[in-house]
Amino acid sequence: MVRPFGLGTLALLVVLAGCARPQAPVGGDVPETPLRVTESRPGALEVVSPFDRSVEIRFQRRVSERPTEGTLRDGVVVSPRTGSVEVRHRRNGIDVSMEGGFMEETVYRVTVLPRFQDLFQNRMAEAYDLFFSTGPELEPNILGGVVSDRLTLQEVRQARVDAVPADGGPVHSTVTDSTGIFTFPHIPSGEYRVIAYEDQNRNREPDFEERQDSIEVAIARGDTAIVTDLALLRPDTTAAVAEEFSVLDSLSIGITFDDYLDPEEPLDGIQVEVVGEEGESLPVSEALHVHVWEAARAAAMPPEDAPVPDDSPDADLPDPDEPEAAVPDPDSPGVEPDPAAPADDDGPILPDRRIVVVLSSPMQPGATYAVEVSEVRNINGIPGGGGSGEVEGPEPPPPDDPEPADPDPDDPEPADPDPGDLDPDDPEPDDLGPAEPDSAVDPDAS
Repeated sequence: MVRPFGLGTLALLVVLAGCARPQAPVGGDVPETPLRVTESRPGALEVVSPFDRSVEIRFQRRVSERPTEGTLRDGVVVSPRTGSVEVRHRRNGIDVSMEGGFMEETVYRVTVLPRFQDLFQNRMAEAYDLFFSTGPELEPNILGGVVSDRLTLQEVRQARVDAVPADGGPVHSTVTDSTGIFTFPHIPSGEYRVIAYEDQNRNREPDFEERQDSIEVAIARGDTAIVTDLALLRPDTTAAVAEEFSVLDSLSIGITFDDYLDPEEPLDGIQVEVVGEEGESLPVSEALHVHVWEAARAAAMPPEDAPVPDDSPDADLPDPDEPEAAVPDPDSPGVEPDPAAPADDDGPILPDRRIVVVLSSPMQPGATYAVEVSEVRNINGIPGGGGSGEVEGPEPPPPDDPEPADPDPDDPEPADPDPGDLDPDDPEPDDLGPAEPDSAVDPDAS
């Protein structure tokens, strides 16, 4: 039997529901400064004996149980990680423990990521690093770098970076900041395989479906090593397949693949055959990355604001009475740069899925050609890509309408018509209509 709620029961439910919702404390001044760490145990750079207890991190205000993203565990990175890590919430801080405890002869780094906030939603302004040792001294070594996206060349934030020792020791870990930068201060000397990856499933390991990259690095005592070529790319095991063939002009065929190609890798090894309907082969001049073909085509075209050439004999002769215009030095003070001038650097070249095949002789209009491409290497370095397709020779463009010729000044003026040729029914010039009324005032009018 279901009993109806009484007023007391309803009031209790309302109170419990209110307690379940996180709210900021009522009364007093509302802080607006970022949350920050004020105390830790062990202390910063302290040398302690191995221990099984937790590392204690305390803030200046009460901290929320809910980070800005992820879980409490996701907001802390322990390096090196020698066991599973647990993070527990405290009134004004967190406790970080590791399975098996903090072992001897190890320099530890506990990083608190800026995902923690107080009850007023004031989050940390930056990450907090705590370094302490259970025996060895902290070496003055730094390993750092930038992680970027291989396809967009943009920096990747919150990518996980692991430094795996070549001798099989414990793995050092960190996370990139908002600008894609990572650092390993006080990392022990040795050889490492540095792996950067997007830890989408948060298992703290690089999985095959996650974008990643790696590089070998050696660190000696006192070294500062900077890694700048960690570019994340999704792993691949299949070769590039040609998906589309298109005609760009009578001498150029575009080919689009299902994989990206490395714009810095030459296309000399690519094989292309173009065969007509009668079995005749069109010789191929070269295969180009699309940005190279576009640049060459743009360089061959005159600029839109180029002056029209003068065909007169004296067109190229300077006026002797006109002084030469001085060319300003662009490095001189006060000289503004010309916004229309070409830039010295057009920026990095992004990977593309297209190439352009340039022919030595043009395709015939309306003719069908079979195109086969092979020996293509994709951006992951997998060779053996290619495919086949057909294109049709483009129709020639329609001729431009000729402009009317200027009259020849030596031609005689047209003669006046013979009066005998005039039609007698045509009105005389004076009879072409009523005359306009005179606008002058009649002096006799009263």
